[in-house]
Amino acid sequence: MDYRLVPCACWLLPLLGLALSPFPPVHSADVTMADAAHQEFARRLALFSINVYDKLSAQKPGENIIFSPFSIQTCAAMARLGAEKETATQLDQGLGLASSDPEQIAQSFHQVLAAYQDSQILRIANKIFVMDGYQLRQEFDQLLSKQFLSAAQSVDFSKNVQAAATINNWVEQRTNHLIKDLVPASVLNSDSRLVLVNAIHFKGAWKHQFSKHLTRPDTFHLDGERTVQVSMMSLKESLRYAHLPALDATALELPYKDSDLSMLIVLPKTKTGLPALEEKLRLMTLSQITQALYETKVALKLPRFKAEFQVELSEVFQNIL
Repeated sequence: MDYRLVPCACWLLPLLGLALSPFPPVHSADVTMADAAHQEFARRLALFSINVYDKLSAQKPGENIIFSPFSIQTCAAMARLGAEKETATQLDQGLGLASSDPEQIAQSFHQVLAAYQDSQILRIANKIFVMDGYQLRQEFDQLLSKQFLSAAQSVDFSKNVQAAATINNWVEQRTNHLIKDLVPASVLNSDSRLVLVNAIHFKGAWKHQFSKHLTRPDTFHLDGERTVQVSMMSLKESLRYAHLPALDATALELPYKDSDLSMLIVLPKTKTGLPALEEKLRLMTLSQITQALYETKVALKLPRFKAEFQVELSEVFQNIL
């Protein structure tokens, strides 16, 4: 049977090894303690993702929101390794971590970082910059180096222009020159002591390519009243698809070539259904959506799009911690 996905406002959930399942899926009979730990990590990260999205959508209403939950959680987890008492407890709760033990926290993130260490399409890098003259505690430094694959680098933050250039050059190199000038010199000064950075770069090709000659101008519905003209791609292919009555939506998974990574698209069934879908997604885990997927022939229309997003996360962390 053919199913047609008509274009309207939709939720795009890029699964860059960081939302649904950063690890290959396992069958119930094959579950080991390690597998269970991986699945629990993925489950908690998915909940954290929805929580952060909820705060960002409230902070930036009406905007396209692009963010990496794994990057945010990784940076905060690196800070958590050096936290104590009330600060540590707040970070554990806000990040939804499965353990309060620094070594176990570090090990859980290492599983993901190591899994994609040699990936050709997904690159994840962490870095800690520390003020000249300051030494990291040995156990903290060792956990960062071994588990987060992050070596500390000393910089002089009082020379803020040079320090910002050092950090930004590192970020630019790790993101194939796509992210530039991440840290403004104005945020660094002689009182700065530590900067934690996570860079993630993904460039994948679709497993099922969209034909250029089938890409044509078409209408994309933003809501019940507003529309925009877009370049609409078309594809007919066997893909993993699902009806989701509880969400009044459908879902579709688009796999990337030579990878276990994919993009999940959750589409409301009505042109005005996006706000309700966002509310309902709080009550359904991403794994529940992917478990409902089954392979079938799909006629897909997907707009070409480019999006940039920048936000200060202080308000988000104040609301989740």
